[in-house]
Amino acid sequence: MQTRRIIRADGTEESLPRPVSTKDIARMIGAGPKGLDIVNLLQFGFPLWVMCVDGSGHETKTVDHGGGHFELVSIGHTKPVNEKATAIYRMRAPHSAHVIVGDVAIIPDDDYAE
Repeated sequence: MQTRRIIRADGTEESLPRPVSTKDIARMIGAGPKGLDIVNLLQFGFPLWVMCVDGSGHETKTVDHGGGHFELVSIGHTKPVNEKATAIYRMRAPHSAHVIVGDVAIIPDDDYAE
């Protein structure tokens, strides 16, 4: 069973006993100026669970593959790799080389409140 929680980059976890606004989540995980990015964690079923990550955690560039296909590619990260969060992400995307950096929040999608 999933629980609302913060997973810190150092591996420690903190329980979130109730729904928290996205503004508060951004503050709690130290999200930068780009705010939160939301990753669906489809392997957990319903209700849908999501991982809230710092949108400023990666330096990126846009690659134009032609034909209207663009890809945002990480060229480095500004925060330490979060091994626990990366392992959870890889359950969703097992062949991805992408890593999750910085602190994250795991919450049910229907928790969103402003």
